[in-house]
Amino acid sequence: MIAVALLSVIAGVSGARADEGKPAGPDQPNIVKQASAPISSIMQIRLQDSYVPEFTGLDGNGNTFTLAVTMPFPKYRLLPFPQLSILTLPAAVTVPGKVTGLGDLRFVDIVILHSGDRFIWGVGPTLVFPTAGEPWTGQGKWQAGPAALAAFVPEKWLLGVLVQNPVSFAGDSVRKDANAMILQPFVTYQLGNGWFVRTQPQLFFNWKTGRQTLPIDLGVGRVFSIGRQLVSCFVQPFWNITKDVPSPKYGITAGVAFIYPEFWKR
Repeated sequence: MIAVALLSVIAGVSGARADEGKPAGPDQPNIVKQASAPISSIMQIRLQDSYVPEFTGLDGNGNTFTLAVTMPFPKYRLLPFPQLSILTLPAAVTVPGKVTGLGDLRFVDIVILHSGDRFIWGVGPTLVFPTAGEPWTGQGKWQAGPAALAAFVPEKWLLGVLVQNPVSFAGDSVRKDANAMILQPFVTYQLGNGWFVRTQPQLFFNWKTGRQTLPIDLGVGRVFSIGRQLVSCFVQPFWNITKDVPSPKYGITAGVAFIYPEFWKR
């Protein structure tokens, strides 16, 4: 199981590297915080897998393997403001019934309007592209809407929220229109030596149907180096406290990220 493998990596490989007293990389506290931020100020390639063994109102299990790239843009690189962006592709979505296909491509770009020592906030667009390979793995709609980010960064903490609300404007006329808010609070606390605990549930509020998904989660992970490559791994179980049909009952998410803090300095 992916979660077990990642736990072995975190406890074994990272222990062999980081426990020698060597930091995970330059500016380690900031890197540890950014490794868990849903949208990051450091270039990352993220691989993530979420497994749901049981659903409410559906028989069978589900799994989503996601590839994401976080790409920060310094001031004046594209705009006279710094930007934080993330491109997310559910590369393999398995729904109950064993149907597997590509999911809808998502893109979020946040223009940072204030960036202080402890507090940042920004706004921007969120876009959804109907790239799903199967009707059951995507919504079949082109979508666009607003997004906003606010984060507070005291000492060992990272606290914030990312809000998105894509609304459909084109696409398959047979499919239902889409209008949902995704509210993602995030909290990370550094335990030291690259270890961290985190929570960042994605809360879904569907304005069309009134359905909502309200998971709670708590995970643990570590930032470490393999040679010159910075890596972050985490394992995070979650539980859904709502009973709307259909929705996941519980599951586990595991992920690994390859971190490039010096990307724009090369």
